[in-house]
Amino acid sequence: MSERVIQILKSAGHVVAYYTATLLSGTFFRCFMRVRITGRGHLPSKGPFLVVANHISHFDPPLLASALRRKVAWVVALDMYAHPIGAAYFNAIESIPVDRKQTDMKAPRAILKRFQRGDIVGLFPEGGIRAGASSVLGGAPLDEAVAALARLGKVPVVPCVILGADKLYAWRAWLWRTTIDIRFGRPMTVEGKSSTTAREQATLQIPEAMRKLVGELRSEFSLGEDDLPKTPQERWRA
Repeated sequence: MSERVIQILKSAGHVVAYYTATLLSGTFFRCFMRVRITGRGHLPSKGPFLVVANHISHFDPPLLASALRRKVAWVVALDMYAHPIGAAYFNAIESIPVDRKQTDMKAPRAILKRFQRGDIVGLFPEGGIRAGASSVLGGAPLDEAVAALARLGKVPVVPCVILGADKLYAWRAWLWRTTIDIRFGRPMTVEGKSSTTAREQATLQIPEAMRKLVGELRSEFSLGEDDLPKTPQERWRA
């Protein structure tokens, strides 16, 4: 069997694994909760782009995968590959591992390679589950690497926010159809005469766009303080 045929079969296997996992998780979530998706019309119908979202729970990636519909290369912390089952799963769906404990040059190269393939890349830039002042929505700064990747890859950035998924840490949330909101914003380009200026501007504009999406959700659906992100510990005690 030629190397090209092997590569085609391998790629097909990744696609099947990804959409199977997305279908199963999406069906599961729809059985127990209401997922309200807005702004999907802003998503480019083709071509690569970078989705940048806040991170409030372990449920975020499968929820967003179901909302995006197209196959996404998720950037995943290397720690998640520690267990053989986790490693097998993330390799099967073609996630991109990143070592957050040290400077990792492999991950950026892998991300840019995915852009060249025409793939969507999904990124949670906060480096873990965050709420309050430590989160981008709470005013924490965005890593400049996000804008740098978009500029180098020549792809638009789609800001995204997810609210309500953190409520799933409280067992009571599984007894009734808790509402989870996912909202996508308009694509943003990282352009400018100076790469430094473009990166710096985008690093400010992306979190501003994400916080604006939260404001829109609060206004449109009359969301209260309890609908805003809380830490898992706060939800457990609720």
